[in-house]
Amino acid sequence: MACVHGPLILPAASVLENAHCRSLSSSSCKLQARFCCPPSYLSTKRHICTCSLPVSFSISSSKSVSPPESSLESQREPLGLRHVFSMATFYNEITILDIPRESSSPFAGSRLLLLDQSGNIHSIQKEDTNYTNAYWDQFATLPPIIPEGPIAIFGLGAGTSAHLMLDLWPSCKLIGWEIDVILVDVARDFFGLSKLEAPTTHGGVLQVCIGDALEPSASIDGGFAGIVIDLFANGEILPQLQEPKTWLELKKKLKEGGRIMINCGGICVEKSDSLSEVDDGTWTWEDGGYAKEATLRAIAEVFPEDKNDF
Repeated sequence: MACVHGPLILPAASVLENAHCRSLSSSSCKLQARFCCPPSYLSTKRHICTCSLPVSFSISSSKSVSPPESSLESQREPLGLRHVFSMATFYNEITILDIPRESSSPFAGSRLLLLDQSGNIHSIQKEDTNYTNAYWDQFATLPPIIPEGPIAIFGLGAGTSAHLMLDLWPSCKLIGWEIDVILVDVARDFFGLSKLEAPTTHGGVLQVCIGDALEPSASIDGGFAGIVIDLFANGEILPQLQEPKTWLELKKKLKEGGRIMINCGGICVEKSDSLSEVDDGTWTWEDGGYAKEATLRAIAEVFPEDKNDF
């Protein structure tokens, strides 16, 4: 994940303590979130804060996921998941799963959104809290360190980040971009997204926009106070985010003092051809850092003041 505002990319430890993440099937993804900003966060001008905490879920499919050996034993334990909904769209293979409360999984009592065969979780909704114990909680640390103004969410998914932001900061004006209109309708039906589209008592609200978040049209007059970027496809961060020219355009969409926070992936499930010219249709755990490093290099080129802090 990364927070873009000026010049500096913060490691995950600056926002979360004791963070580690493996496959969901290995029953481990524990993040102890601290929703207070370190003093240095407020006193130093920054454009980018970054950390990489992908969340994955292993399901049986025609494309196999190969977790580390340490997770194989726990993977044999059934999670008792319940299939809720599935549908193929032009952009996604939508699957919604419920994990029973009595499950041994750290996501017990949660509803999960998967969008491809990688097993990467794109959204999560828990029964009794908007906290996720995963990287979405970090997105909710953005509002107090940016100027007043609308916050964009590029890659809205089912609205996990928006739910938590409006819970913690009910006056936030959020504008979420999602390219898949069917996914948005599904999120309204199964993840309560429509509730966020009604203003809170403090005036906060989510406006949903359908379209490509990286197009010039995904902007507002005066610029965004903050931009959250969570753009993945086929198990990988979008290739456009690995190009400096994309970051130049994103920088233009910020108002003065605005910041960007990005989930830039990490060592998790990504296509095996990340480092190869041959796509053999498999998924691995070895290549997950490649796209992340390419993304960080692109960011460093546009925000050279921050590259020593990546």
